[in-house]
Amino acid sequence: MATALLVIDMQNFVTDRINRGVEMFPHNAIDNMRAILEIFRKNISPVIHIRHHSTEEGSLLHHSSPLAQPVKEFEEKYGEPVFVKNTSSAFSSTGLLTYLKDHQLSACVVIGAVAGFCVTSTVRAGADAGLNMTVIQDAVISFALKGDEPGAKLILDVTLALLAADFATVITTKELSEQLSRK
Repeated sequence: MATALLVIDMQNFVTDRINRGVEMFPHNAIDNMRAILEIFRKNISPVIHIRHHSTEEGSLLHHSSPLAQPVKEFEEKYGEPVFVKNTSSAFSSTGLLTYLKDHQLSACVVIGAVAGFCVTSTVRAGADAGLNMTVIQDAVISFALKGDEPGAKLILDVTLALLAADFATVITTKELSEQLSRK
């Protein structure tokens, strides 16, 4: 089973929220994402970047906004495709599923942001399309909602529990690293 890494919405709006003090969890998620990205690149495994762009001019995620640009360490390298979406799921407004099928990729490892929104939408849609989806629980970012309730950890815990119930395998960065080292 050929596997691709999906890096979801690692754009400057993420680091902007963190820098503004919005509660996020897990605190080591970005470090874990970097490590996973490095493993996939060293193994010459497919890395696919997903970006969210709003169609509304002036929006924080409009393609012209600095906040819509990729976080520096998560820019695509040569040969790594980028799919730009304007919906929460990377499958509903892009050619991602066709790309995966054309490249005989039947499994996806998912990292990125934001767990309760675009990550969960993408994972559910991928599972519905028959893909084997794996979410790295300590490499997806959750933010607290406005007013800090519910908190980032609670949102992440509930999101991952729902995904694990029927849509994805949920593992840690360490578990993924161990699995990949056995291949």
